Amino acid sequence: MDGSSPTGDGDLFAPFASELDWCIAEWVSLWEDPLLADHLIYQPKSIFQDVEKKKRSYSEMWTEKWWQFTQDKLPTGATAAPLIIATNKTQLTQFSGSKQAYPVYITLGNIPRSLRRKPSQQACILLGYLPVEKISKESLNKQEHSAHYLCLFHEAMHHVGRRVLRWPVQMALSVVYIADFPEQCLVTCSKYGTCLKCPVSADHLGDPLPAGAHCQTNAWTLGVMQEACRTTSSYSQYFKACMKEEVSGYVQRPFWMNFPFPTYISLYQCVLKHLIAWCQDVLGKDELDRRICCLPPAFGVRHFKNGLSSLSQIIRAILDFIYLAQYATHDDDTLSHMDNALSTWHKYKDCFIDLNIQNNLNMPKFHSLEHYVEMICFLGTTDNFNTEMFKCLHIDFATKGWRASNKHNKFPQMTHWLSCQENIKLNNRL
Repeated sequence: MDGSSPTGDGDLFAPFASELDWCIAEWVSLWEDPLLADHLIYQPKSIFQDVEKKKRSYSEMWTEKWWQFTQDKLPTGATAAPLIIATNKTQLTQFSGSKQAYPVYITLGNIPRSLRRKPSQQACILLGYLPVEKISKESLNKQEHSAHYLCLFHEAMHHVGRRVLRWPVQMALSVVYIADFPEQCLVTCSKYGTCLKCPVSADHLGDPLPAGAHCQTNAWTLGVMQEACRTTSSYSQYFKACMKEEVSGYVQRPFWMNFPFPTYISLYQCVLKHLIAWCQDVLGKDELDRRICCLPPAFGVRHFKNGLSSLSQIIRAILDFIYLAQYATHDDDTLSHMDNALSTWHKYKDCFIDLNIQNNLNMPKFHSLEHYVEMICFLGTTDNFNTEMFKCLHIDFATKGWRASNKHNKFPQMTHWLSCQENIKLNNRL
């Protein structure tokens, strides 16, 4: 192939480029905010609960291994600047019209999480709105239509990324991208239903992570795309060559391909809802509800009295893992407890297959549990990357702005309204 996108994604994005121009916010305002200036962290810190035993503590991003590793490679006077980007599509109307907004939020890992997670601190800002218009299916087959949507997303994010990188101060920029699983696949250009962090095949996602498994990097994914482009002569061949390596064949130019820094994808997934549904299939919904109703009330505690028959070991192991994963601070002991809980899950999980609840457990969300400990050590505890703190921003940055507009040519009006609201809040804070 000649290196151009098979869908002509540059031309596809052209009608939306000017629309995105006016909604790009100045993310550098986070550095310039006088109310955040005294709280910004510019260098990593290694925190130990027991110095003699070298028991390290993990919490904020600057206490983790990535920042320390990066800082050691920087020249004197430079600092690391982890950009935390989140995208999440949201509904603007509930019963009619099916109007949507696709906000892009950004914040800094240099800001303490206690401030990042408070909307009133304005430590997370709206970077822009991605296009949400529907693409005509005329003269397009299903595969081509899907490719147009994916390419449109990457072209829009590339447009956003070029402006984010305009920063003259000497910094080592890295991106942590927070999204739900379908959007993680979209961002990483991974085949849906596969792991985003390691090249384990879809048929073996339910197995424990093999020792020495290497990380699936941006460079590896891009290398697969470039090799497929070099060795194929048509889009259909390119698509098949990429999918064979479990890389999305819909996109040829991902938005992060020219980024001068790596991109890390948060992997924190919700698996409890699957287990609850499976337990309902085993016991029956009424029986499960009856047992839960018999539990005595206890503030902040979910207690399964006497367990759930033969499934008690499985449920307890996953609940232990989930609760441990939510700790605000970790050390070597708590991370070891997480590994033990996961080992217990692997020991008893086949019960769901034996009872014909599931045919297999090759599910990406369960496989992602294998990477939790590694990501906590590398980037920080899970409360640094929870999608909930960005979803609550939809109220101010999407819903209220939509209601303040006249519903026609809405996004310029929404951003103008937001600018006015932010100026008012800033004056009140000062």
